[in-house]
Amino acid sequence: MPIMPTAIHQNGAVDETSQRRLVRYCLEHRAAAIGHFGIASEFHKVSDSDRRLLTDIIVDEVSGRVPVFLGVTALGTKTAVEYAQLAEQQGADLIMAALPYVNLPDKAGAFAYYRTLAEATKLPIIVQDTPTSSHLLTADLLTRMVAEIPGVQHVKGEGKDFLTKTAQLLAADGGRMSVIGGAGGKHLIHMLRLGVSAFMTGTEALDLHGGAVQAFLAGDEERAADIYFQRILPYLMFYLDYPEELLKGLLQRRGLMDCPAVLDPPAAPPMSDIERQELHWVLDRIAFGRVDA
Repeated sequence: MPIMPTAIHQNGAVDETSQRRLVRYCLEHRAAAIGHFGIASEFHKVSDSDRRLLTDIIVDEVSGRVPVFLGVTALGTKTAVEYAQLAEQQGADLIMAALPYVNLPDKAGAFAYYRTLAEATKLPIIVQDTPTSSHLLTADLLTRMVAEIPGVQHVKGEGKDFLTKTAQLLAADGGRMSVIGGAGGKHLIHMLRLGVSAFMTGTEALDLHGGAVQAFLAGDEERAADIYFQRILPYLMFYLDYPEELLKGLLQRRGLMDCPAVLDPPAAPPMSDIERQELHWVLDRIAFGRVDA
């Protein structure tokens, strides 16, 4: 379930050609669903007008071939509700929501927040646990949400101790809960071993991410582990330190995005020349090159 970045030109305008190319790449590599307006999409820097434009582009290019899920995380409940209703109007199939991240609610407020979203839209909800909210969204609270709020159907576990929380969630109802992996691909093989069968990553290496997942689900754990440890983990060591910069940079390297610019302001200073030199050495070793899309 890849989460796409926001493709832009150097001047910050949406790059429709690259965005559509990314959708086709996701589809060609057997994405089970395609998402946008997550952290990898720089959702917090996307204007409302560009949100509408990007949604139209993605829904049109996907053309019903797989579900489209859109993030609706916002600073306030009213804005999140409006984003959820807009997603439904524009043809999305699911929404994903983290808690408001400045004025973080308590546990009762968190439950009320997701109940309000569920009452505002017919779309299924993916609850996104994050490092900011992980101490609030305990396994017990998440299990209660899935049981008591009809719209809450999926949980994406991230934040501190997410491996332990994932195991707790999967065990809470005998493994019937829909738990989705995340964290950019960190511990992908371990999440699969715990029982997660869907995973959200960036789009920089769907051939590798998808290959590991498909091999594992086909019963070949050794093949999945080899892909993870030999092809994914070497570049991921750099990627997780500079995810905003490298997601787009790697996609440009692979011929999938024309411009690697991020939306202003950037999340962090760029990686150093030495780090970039070593990253490129790794990419050459693992044959991380262009793809046809």
